[in-house]
Amino acid sequence: MNAPAAPNDEAARRAGLPPGSRLHEIRLASGLWLAAAEVPTARMQRMVGAVGVGYLDEPDDCRGLAHLLEHALFLGSARFPGPESFTRWVGERGGRYNAHTDETVTDVHLQLPPTETDEGLARLVDMLARPQFEAERIGHEVGVLDAEFHARLADPALHRLMALGRLCREGHPARQCHAGNRKSLGDDVAHLVARLSDFHTQHYRTGCMALTMLGPLPLEEQLALLERYGDALPMDEVRPPIRPWRWAEPGGVAWHPPQATAEASVLEVFWPLPDELAATHRERLNAVAARLLDGKLAATLQAAIELDRLEVTLAPGGTGASLTLRLAPVPDGETLQTLFAVCRQALERALATPLYTPSSPPIDLDAWPRQHACRLVGTEDRCNPPDASEEELLPWLAPEQCRLLWLSPDTPGSWKHMTETGTAWRLESLPQENVPLPWRAPPTLATRPIPSSAGDATPRQLCQGAGFKLWAGDPVRLADAPSAALCLGWPTPASPQAAYLSQWRQNALPLRQAAQAHGLQLSCDGDARCTWLIAMGEAERLAALAELALASWPQKAPKVPERPYGGLLAQRMLSRLETLPPPDAADGKRPQPLGWVYGNADAQAAETLLRRLAARRRNDETTHEPPATTHRLPPQGSDHAVMLEVVGPDDTPRSRWLLQLLAQCHDAAFHREMRQRRGLGYAAAVRYRESAGFPRLGYVVQSPGTDVVTLRQAILEFIDQQSEALAHLTIDDLTRRQRGLLANAGPPEIHAEAMTRLWQALRRQAFSSHPMAAWQPLPWVAEAQALASLSPDELGALAHALATGGLARSWWLHSPTEPLV
Repeated sequence: MNAPAAPNDEAARRAGLPPGSRLHEIRLASGLWLAAAEVPTARMQRMVGAVGVGYLDEPDDCRGLAHLLEHALFLGSARFPGPESFTRWVGERGGRYNAHTDETVTDVHLQLPPTETDEGLARLVDMLARPQFEAERIGHEVGVLDAEFHARLADPALHRLMALGRLCREGHPARQCHAGNRKSLGDDVAHLVARLSDFHTQHYRTGCMALTMLGPLPLEEQLALLERYGDALPMDEVRPPIRPWRWAEPGGVAWHPPQATAEASVLEVFWPLPDELAATHRERLNAVAARLLDGKLAATLQAAIELDRLEVTLAPGGTGASLTLRLAPVPDGETLQTLFAVCRQALERALATPLYTPSSPPIDLDAWPRQHACRLVGTEDRCNPPDASEEELLPWLAPEQCRLLWLSPDTPGSWKHMTETGTAWRLESLPQENVPLPWRAPPTLATRPIPSSAGDATPRQLCQGAGFKLWAGDPVRLADAPSAALCLGWPTPASPQAAYLSQWRQNALPLRQAAQAHGLQLSCDGDARCTWLIAMGEAERLAALAELALASWPQKAPKVPERPYGGLLAQRMLSRLETLPPPDAADGKRPQPLGWVYGNADAQAAETLLRRLAARRRNDETTHEPPATTHRLPPQGSDHAVMLEVVGPDDTPRSRWLLQLLAQCHDAAFHREMRQRRGLGYAAAVRYRESAGFPRLGYVVQSPGTDVVTLRQAILEFIDQQSEALAHLTIDDLTRRQRGLLANAGPPEIHAEAMTRLWQALRRQAFSSHPMAAWQPLPWVAEAQALASLSPDELGALAHALATGGLARSWWLHSPTEPLV
């Protein structure tokens, strides 16, 4: 096996893992890549199995085969047969799982309490190595894919991929739709089973696979488990398929979904790169991306247009390796020309100036193992990349090598429509003229001296009774904690709150990017109760950062933005549960501005800002609409969908845990009842959500052919007939579920998470009718105590209240437009 490229702690640091972590990756003689990351503060053990094959590797006459195989992995394996064996086992332990089929990689990812790692890895490897392809189940799954395909016709992401295909060479598989449906997969199930088996045998081999793991288990134990179970995978030195260069000559494409809106518009300007070149020069490309996001480009563009989004990514999805700038809104051709020209100039300037090592934002521990596994598969020698000059990268990033993809409003013009998906598209000439915009400097974050009194870590309240409350202290400090942090929250008018928040984030876009370039973090967020900012980093700059962020707040009510949509309709309905006002919002109570200084942040500066916020609060007015019991959504596709929203009795930790447990008890049975027994729809789920700390459940069904009246009645019958029986748990059942939930919500894994949870706990305490000392006990300790104290009878009582109408509820209904194609 290959040795690691760096010592464990140094490799972990370079990978962006939290301090105290260890990382080791090896390649076995079989060709299988293994990577283990020991993160002592992690609560859950994350496991990923990745295969270097995706939808671009499917046979031309069986598009959707890779996606179907991903689904088939969950229908039972040799050691763990049964279509629900894996999902039930994971759910009972409070775990989570998912899978994804990308262009060139398929992955399955799993999270479990650390005590379940051994069996969880055994199940993951068995489903990858020895899936069962039973004809009846495969035939049913084709129907699921077909329903998913028709549901995705309302998702812009599908149409974006189709539009990207117009920039590819004739005959390349990237020009085709690979979502998979009955027509593309065929009706001969026996033949399809044989093709699935052949595709699996050909590609699911150790030579193009990777297993990764991240969690609190010791590094040596993780590596031993990975190697032991990795030996069970089919061994073969097969390499990932050789994929020809996909791109045609540089050009542009404008596109929109069949149901276009005047407001939706996004521009992507991208430079495709060969995979090996991108991997070799990843650090250089990251530095270029950081330079483009230092606030200067955003400030320059905002001086000319209404820019609210500027992203730079090396993995945009659907393009392979590329350097991509994504900007919005882009409502017309004049704006398009300006953005395109300035983006090309910005990249030239970035490449011509000295680059710096970008500061790393807080790591996403959920995403890291999956991203790492996907990078490993197909890598010949990751440990010793070939020496290469940066000069070889420059021709690929030349201005003339970029492509343009424009999600355009449905403007008059000559639009073509793709037969299979209805996607509207047209070729768009690349603008040739330079736009002479004067370059603007990003916001200046001046340093200010910190009073010598700053830095007292004792949690305490500093100010009260002056129209605001200010807290100080360090309730907890993890190894990756910044030197200082400042949190400020204030109420905002309820009805246009989303518009205020959207406009504020747009105004603060250059500031947030400039903060990141200085190693600071600025979060601008809010919910139905109030709006807040969290600034973290060097204490000397925090006061200036917070002051500039507050100065970016809109001075008058902005236009309410159209709600962006993406993903499946059922997902969009569930997301609404996270933005609703709490049930007590109608009482008219408005919170005082609230602040918290952490570390050696300047409390005097925070007090000054809070006094300004308190003065602003006295001039604001708030109106609250009474909650509706039925919500009808505007048409967003050809499917019917219904969601029952159930509101928890209060916002205490006990109620939040009980609703989560009830969702666990109901989800699998609801899915089985709606999809399998009644055959009602593609999506059927019970999900837990929170808004402003208040718990809610959503019982949602999405169906291509069943009307909302029938779907609504089916949900009511499920709750009436099965709600209480499913929630009847033994002490052992409840204890196992409690253990899994606690692993998901125990002590924070990284300091950014700790700050967020401590801030939300302080906000809840400010709203509480039973005030108590803040952070006593710490929020995760209080949550653990509430969870441990629950009994089966309490869960049963909640299920009874649901079945008998004792919990507040609302209905969300969607009826379709005409079929899209």
